[in-house]
Amino acid sequence: MRGLMRNRAVLVGLLALLLFAGYLVFRYFYEVAGDFPFSQEMLLVFIGAIATVLITALLLIQQTDLELRKEGQVLLLDRKAEIYNALIDHIGEIVEKGRLDPAAIGELRVLNHKLAMIASAEVIDRFSDVLARLDTAGRDVLVEEAERREIMRAVAVLTYWMRRDLLGRIDTEDEVAVLAAIKANSADLE
Repeated sequence: MRGLMRNRAVLVGLLALLLFAGYLVFRYFYEVAGDFPFSQEMLLVFIGAIATVLITALLLIQQTDLELRKEGQVLLLDRKAEIYNALIDHIGEIVEKGRLDPAAIGELRVLNHKLAMIASAEVIDRFSDVLARLDTAGRDVLVEEAERREIMRAVAVLTYWMRRDLLGRIDTEDEVAVLAAIKANSADLE
């Protein structure tokens, strides 16, 4: 990032120097062509064309930069959604099977590392709650029905924070009500 900013500063400095030198050259030619009005008009048209090309180039550079940032954000959002869905599916499989085997633990470790790369702090924090409940449930390898309910309640809270991480904060909705609705939906399915 520093290299880009330093590079950009050098480019801006060179552009300013070029514009100043160009101004001096055009001023000289304008004064030389003072006796010939047609030459002055041609020079002004040329200056206008150069200014138009420079402004267009700067705008295209800005637009390209914004498009690249937007594309990067879309790819990140897509990757987050993919990892979040994989995590929820995997926890669902563990709860459905009713046992926490070594392969499932290995997959959870991989998903944990993926979350660490892209998830928000709230999602990581809520995932640690899910892991704590899985750890408690997995001590005897089998996951009992009460433990399943506790895990799924923790997953319900986790999904709220995943939703918020993916969609951002929506001003028109009541966050407490949305979280309560997600928890209630999870409880209704128990």
